[in-house]
Amino acid sequence: MIDPLLLLWKNHKLLIATATQSLRSRMIGSALGALWFALYPVLFLGMYALVFVLILGVRVPGLATPDYILVIFCGLVPFLAFSEAFGTGTGSIVANRGLLRNTLFPIELVVARDVIVGHATMAFGFLFVWLAVVYFGHVHWTHLLVPVIFVFQILMVLGMVWITSTITVFFRDMQQAVPIFILFLMMVSPIGYTDSMVPAKMAPLLILNPLAWLMKLYRACLIDGSIPVNELLIFMGFSLVMLATGYRVISRIKPVFSDYV
Repeated sequence: MIDPLLLLWKNHKLLIATATQSLRSRMIGSALGALWFALYPVLFLGMYALVFVLILGVRVPGLATPDYILVIFCGLVPFLAFSEAFGTGTGSIVANRGLLRNTLFPIELVVARDVIVGHATMAFGFLFVWLAVVYFGHVHWTHLLVPVIFVFQILMVLGMVWITSTITVFFRDMQQAVPIFILFLMMVSPIGYTDSMVPAKMAPLLILNPLAWLMKLYRACLIDGSIPVNELLIFMGFSLVMLATGYRVISRIKPVFSDYV
């Protein structure tokens, strides 16, 4: 459990530097530059709200339209961060095969860098959601817990991606399956709906979906001003278990990576 955390802490300056460089490289040749990091989540959130509120006319009993939009935002932004990190990170090892023998920047950190970059691009989205939540009067001290939840989200995704990026080395079809998997998760994750809207027969999908726990935590802290302690502890434990499992998988198998890429 402690080994992956030590790896990340000992190399945190290197990770920050390489992640920053990766973000800068995305801006090369772009007329709007860093502004796209702000525009992308805002435009995505706006379109999602437009579809669910104005076109589909979804209404949730007990929630005014602004609060329902906030519910959507608190689910969509963490999902976008997850999908960006998961999609990019899964192909990290194959895309950076030249670094497999690099002892200064081990392959575990290459994957970690892409996961961090994937979440960093959604930082503006989280800022926009927080401003919207405050604007509509949901000011709670529990907002302080959001960065903690966000860190554990990154740890959870990193553990998952260490596993999927390892699988991708041996089965390249994984890269084609990832977009389908992300689309499936979007459908079964409570982004545009709440737990109370889910039929009883479909409830297990939420219980088995860690993204559903994540969205519930963000909504509780940002909108309700409450702390679902049991769910928070379960999510934190699950994140650490995923991190440890992913690290164990990649560290055990990485000696043979160079034979397959």
